[in-house]
Amino acid sequence: MFRDKWLEAVEEKNSVLCAGLDPAVYEMGRGPKGLPEGVDKREWSLDYVRKVAPYSAALKPNIQYWKGEGDAEALKEIIKEAHDLGMVVIEDSKLADIGSTNDAGFFYASKRNVDAITFSPFAGNIKEAAEQGHKRGIGVISMVLMSNPDYRREKNKLVNVSEEVEEYFKADIKWLEKNDGITPWVPQYIQLAHDAKKYGIDGIVIGAPSKKNHITNEEIEAVRRYVGDDMLVLLPGVGHQGGEADVIWKYFDKDNVIVNVGRAMMFPKEGTPETTAKYYRDMLNELRGV
Repeated sequence: MFRDKWLEAVEEKNSVLCAGLDPAVYEMGRGPKGLPEGVDKREWSLDYVRKVAPYSAALKPNIQYWKGEGDAEALKEIIKEAHDLGMVVIEDSKLADIGSTNDAGFFYASKRNVDAITFSPFAGNIKEAAEQGHKRGIGVISMVLMSNPDYRREKNKLVNVSEEVEEYFKADIKWLEKNDGITPWVPQYIQLAHDAKKYGIDGIVIGAPSKKNHITNEEIEAVRRYVGDDMLVLLPGVGHQGGEADVIWKYFDKDNVIVNVGRAMMFPKEGTPETTAKYYRDMLNELRGV
């Protein structure tokens, strides 16, 4: 199980840090937030993994940055290097399609030997995705609370839960009068958390809350009520995005949070990737009380 792999890496590394890997090539025009002109992405990434591995329990390559010529083979090599250095690998694909297409994603992810993959439940097929991923030996991490501004509207869309209303807490249910009578509805993020637990999803994504984004402590607490003690949480947004990691440990176990830091470690304003990785590892360990 992915949970077991993650906890083993946490113990070995004494870290819950996840190193994001989304290196923008020079042609993308990202300036200091991307690779310099003429730098080989494969060689740079292998060097980056070796530098941050002593302080990081996971590597999270974003598949959108690995679609160029020769990238597929390079990524397989990078994943192997991460495994050899004791890291678990989470492929950030955000699968969001019908079943057969998602299964193709799981199939090729298994060929790359990743440990888990991110999933976007836009199509509503959470149960199917969990079964597909586990059949391929891959953990599934489903989106629940994203921190981008546009998601403020999405998270609060109401979902009809008439068929399973008894599985929801009364405080979360809104009874609304529609054409077919008075029916129970809950905010979408509540439904996503409920389904993640119900269908055996391995982890959920909660963006790191901050004063600059819309995620509230009350929402994190509500998600926690549904997913329980054993759920892993992938926490992006710490670093350049300004997310605050400390809040999450009020609601989740000290070892169950996978804290992703990407550009702040890949392209640090000061220091090097390894010194920055050590800084984040130590900071997160202090926040989680170890």
